[in-house]
Amino acid sequence: MTMELKFAFVAGCFALALLSYFRCNSKNDWAWLVGGLAFTLGADYFLVLHNNHLHGIAVFCFTHVCYIMRADSHKNSVNVYTLIARFGIVSAFVVVAVINDSVAMLAGIYAILFAVNIHVNFRFFRNEKTPIPKLNRALILAGLILFILCDINVLLFNLPMYLNAPQGLTAVFPLIWVFYLPSQALLAVSAINYKKTPFGRTGRQL
Repeated sequence: MTMELKFAFVAGCFALALLSYFRCNSKNDWAWLVGGLAFTLGADYFLVLHNNHLHGIAVFCFTHVCYIMRADSHKNSVNVYTLIARFGIVSAFVVVAVINDSVAMLAGIYAILFAVNIHVNFRFFRNEKTPIPKLNRALILAGLILFILCDINVLLFNLPMYLNAPQGLTAVFPLIWVFYLPSQALLAVSAINYKKTPFGRTGRQL
């Protein structure tokens, strides 16, 4: 599969998430998912199509902010001040890293955000008081676990280059996509209310 086709797959996941608006569990939950996938698509534009790590990782940071906000929004009322503060703080660090052309700093910010993302979504998965069904919470967590497995392989692939090693770990490159593409597909369908019939009424579970 070419890089263009891989990017098209991610774009397809974004389109699928947009369409899930008509059968979503929650408009709020759907909005944060779409925001996360929009940033993912932007990040992949730089990473997949242009091999631009600096701007790609910078945009990807906001993907994780959206997914953190998605999980938090179901247990706390997220007001505009919280929203501005979180995006503002992350933006400040990201801008500083981009200005200094520091991929290492961006990677650190990204890693911290991903760790927080996994933590809050693991707690969200275990929260039985949320109105979001467990199937959807499982899809989110599974998608994020595959996502982090992808990033581990990205790290293994690129680390030798940053350590001035003669050759990267090319054997792990296919694993990047083995984990990444399914992760985006799972996330793309994670807002759908699977109990709804095509006519918008609650149907019987099979």
